[in-house]
Amino acid sequence: MSTITPIAQTPTSVADETPSRASVARSALTDNLDTFLTLLTKQLQNQDPLQPMDTNQFVDQLTQFSELEQGVEQSATLEKIAASLDSDDRQTDLNLLGTVVEAENEQIALGDTPARFAFEINAPTDDAEMRIFDTAGNLVAKFDVEGDVGRYEAGWDGRTLDGGQAAPGLYRAQVVAKGGEQERLAGRILSGGLVEEVRFENGETRLILQQGMQISADDVRRVGLPRAA
Repeated sequence: MSTITPIAQTPTSVADETPSRASVARSALTDNLDTFLTLLTKQLQNQDPLQPMDTNQFVDQLTQFSELEQGVEQSATLEKIAASLDSDDRQTDLNLLGTVVEAENEQIALGDTPARFAFEINAPTDDAEMRIFDTAGNLVAKFDVEGDVGRYEAGWDGRTLDGGQAAPGLYRAQVVAKGGEQERLAGRILSGGLVEEVRFENGETRLILQQGMQISADDVRRVGLPRAA
């Protein structure tokens, strides 16, 4: 049987081998400076003693090289700071491995045991409904819910509308207010599970949970330890 249990309301590194822009700029600057100094040395060696070259232009160029080098070094320092912060963030995300997390997420996972999740009601209601959909968007189960504003825990044992048993896998849950001319969402679904894998993709950390459920590390609202068997 599907169950709804009210509970107390709660308040809500991998190394990158790609050269950095600073290192590329530093390398180009070094090459250009070496070439400039080589040409300057040859011109000084071959100049006419009676008509020495005007060195002001060379001094100006050397000054520009010096200023550019300082800019490149500052950029390199900022890149090191950013890389250090990124490394710290990744280590924090990696520490989520093996923990139980919860996020605002409509996906729920049904396995050999009932799907466990929670929801928050936005406004007091006595006429709301929890609806469960499969991956194709078909309504497979529903049951009534009611309560004041707050957080509630729920469970779905896989029983379907036709009395059958849903297959293990991922489903989507929504809590809908039925009153009024138009149905609307009456709250938010909170779900999660044991973190089995951490992926770094396109600047985002993805947490892989049971049955392949994925959530963003930025969306995590709760972290806990697995319950002892």
